[in-house]
Amino acid sequence: MSDVHAAAAALLHRVADGGEIPIDVLHGFAEFVLRSELVAGSRQVLDASPELAARRAVELASVVLAFGARADVEEEGKDPK
Repeated sequence: MSDVHAAAAALLHRVADGGEIPIDVLHGFAEFVLRSELVAGSRQVLDASPELAARRAVELASVVLAFGARADVEEEGKDPK
């Protein structure tokens, strides 16, 4: 997930710098997000049999919470301005 976060930040910086952003860059970013572990995990839950859906959902929840914990740690490590 940190790769998706970095790609999003890079895109926003590019937008903030002004100028035109080619459509292939925008499509590339969207494709990158669609290949992220959250989207893949969501698809696994949706496509799983009832017997496996709970297990897949727990795995997805652990990824979501792990990402949130990393974001919290990174936020705490920033210098207040």
